[in-house]
Amino acid sequence: MRPRFTLGLIVASAVAFAAGPLDAQRARQGLMSLEDARLFYEVVGTGAPVVVVHGGPGLDHEYLQPGLDVLAARNTLIYYDQRGTGRSEAALDSTAITFDAFVDDIDALRQVLGHEKITVLTHSFGTLLGIEYARRYPDNLTALILMNPTEPGTRFADQTRTRQAASRTAEDDAEMQELTSTEAFKAGDPATLSQVYRVAFRGAFRDPGRVSELEMDLSARTAKNGQDVARLLGESLGPVDWWDRLAEIETPTLVVHGRFDIPPVDMAQALSDALPRGSLAVLNSGHFPYIEDAEGLTSAVSAFLAGLGR
Repeated sequence: MRPRFTLGLIVASAVAFAAGPLDAQRARQGLMSLEDARLFYEVVGTGAPVVVVHGGPGLDHEYLQPGLDVLAARNTLIYYDQRGTGRSEAALDSTAITFDAFVDDIDALRQVLGHEKITVLTHSFGTLLGIEYARRYPDNLTALILMNPTEPGTRFADQTRTRQAASRTAEDDAEMQELTSTEAFKAGDPATLSQVYRVAFRGAFRDPGRVSELEMDLSARTAKNGQDVARLLGESLGPVDWWDRLAEIETPTLVVHGRFDIPPVDMAQALSDALPRGSLAVLNSGHFPYIEDAEGLTSAVSAFLAGLGR
């Protein structure tokens, strides 16, 4: 595989500032220049490195903070915005926005930040990137954490659709219809699109009222580019039927799932069982455990990582 970045092109604009729930916690930010993109990253916390792969596709990492920063008490969290969203830049075409490029970006980030091995923690759609990273770069991985995973196939698609339909209320449908019929939505107004996401995610919470705690204020770039990024990435990825691939992954893997998430717990159990070194933690949450069950998430992740050396 040809190298996709040069160390001489790295822009290390490190900025220190107070971040997250810990007073002593410091973060630094930077831009990583690749041949066909510039990726924004943020490093927070201390300890073994954990690269955080956000979901979407078409979102950026901001929705994971500050809640997920709770894990930075024991680990160095490396957040980044995927190509074309947040503070990351890329052409919106089929050469720059590809599934392969998104996977390789994780390893480019590892190299630039000087880590021999990393743990990769993924959320939602990011699961697919994490699974493929584990297949492509097993020697560079300490562990894999799949938080509230997207199914890597269609075995549980009918159950997921049924649960999705049951999670929506008439009020949600009416609000969504009202929002998507406005000129602001059609023009890609970030505030309007942010509210659309909040309504869409409301049913993915154990307590729908807590959706207000989700940091879903889209940046101008994410609002403008998100749908194109999702479309191009989907076209590059194609149909996903990866259940048979999972047996190839020898990396220790923790599947974290919310009991009240839209995909059923049975899917998460099947995913864990299909991984040779998989384990499962079921939390008292929906799709965003760092908001609804931060203590359970911290305990599960800490115990998993602590047990790796045993």
